[in-house]
Amino acid sequence: MSANSSAKAVETVEIGGVAHGGFCVGRLASGKVAMIRGALPGERVRVEITSERSKVAYGRVVEVIEASADRVPEIWPEGAARDIGGVELGHVSYPAQLRWKREVLAEALRRNGSAELEAMVSAVIPDWEVESLGDKPGRTRVSFIIDDQGRPAMSEAGSHQVHAIKSFPLTVPGIDELRLFERPLGFAPGTRVKAVAPSASAPVLAVGGEVYNADLIPTTPRVREVVEDAKFRIFASSFWQTDYRAPATLSAALLAGIGEVHGFETLELYSGSGLFSVFLGRALGKEGRLTTVEGSGPAVKSAAYNLEHAGFGGVKTLRGNVDARLLNSLEFGERVSAGTLVVADPPRTGLGEKTAKAICEKEPFRIALLSCDPVSAARDLEAIRKEGYVLKTFRAFDLFPYTFHMEALAVLEKN
Repeated sequence: MSANSSAKAVETVEIGGVAHGGFCVGRLASGKVAMIRGALPGERVRVEITSERSKVAYGRVVEVIEASADRVPEIWPEGAARDIGGVELGHVSYPAQLRWKREVLAEALRRNGSAELEAMVSAVIPDWEVESLGDKPGRTRVSFIIDDQGRPAMSEAGSHQVHAIKSFPLTVPGIDELRLFERPLGFAPGTRVKAVAPSASAPVLAVGGEVYNADLIPTTPRVREVVEDAKFRIFASSFWQTDYRAPATLSAALLAGIGEVHGFETLELYSGSGLFSVFLGRALGKEGRLTTVEGSGPAVKSAAYNLEHAGFGGVKTLRGNVDARLLNSLEFGERVSAGTLVVADPPRTGLGEKTAKAICEKEPFRIALLSCDPVSAARDLEAIRKEGYVLKTFRAFDLFPYTFHMEALAVLEKN
């Protein structure tokens, strides 16, 4: 998005429906579609136009003329006043947040998938909803950038402009122990800082390749997590499910979704530090076979360690970018005892059509797909559906209250 001469124009807009990214949709006086932050369906608002493209404008609410009954006091006034991203639904009542996310996901299934995909989901679960774990904020990881005065800052929505902040409302209490907003942190301007509050070790700051404790003293680069009765050691800088409820929730949902897989040959893609791998190892049993693939070297090291210490030292942990070429090079299905399974937990961009097709060409009996973006979820599911797979399980989770993010799990089987 690029700013232009109308960047600070203000218009009165009637708000329509919701859209992915935390936006609501309206139209400017010119007829141009506007994607608006801080609005709710049915409202009449004053909107500051922050940027424009040829066919769409972007803006933020600066005044509410007629409010929705779903509007609540902003959970993060500081961020809203400066148009900082990260708490896009901070003005929305929690029940309305769940409805918002369901509508966005349903629209993605229709628009980015197909009518056939939407019908398939509706046939499996006619009245599916976005499942809630409660409205309590629970982020154990949050990233900042250091501003010119050494303070934690975050970016303005749709911009490279950063603003120092004095609070952030979505984290667990452990993040407070790092005293992020109470003192200069001493890092150079532009430095990216990741605050981490693990479940089984002290909170730390990950800064590039270094890790610091709450006293800003260098410390071990690894942190510890416990999920149910499973123990994990991971690098503080590595990816881990952000909300404290997510690891157990998604692991349990995955196991329930794939059903009985004892003795299966399984390929786990985008396997990270081994969260799902350990639980898959248990489900597969000694007769099963598990191969994991992950692009991050540190995460692969963590996964190997976690699997070995969980009693699954025989699991093959591979490092590589998940794509059609890599998938075509892997042996899979040659030693089938009970069945074959592929589990994939890709980043927000999703599998992509080529990778999805390459997975299907391995002809697994069952595919489990976890998605953190509704658009990529719909595209990936449609690609898999076209290869002859039918949906068996579909669930959506709100693991990120007050944001537009959600998680979806789908399990498909060869027709």
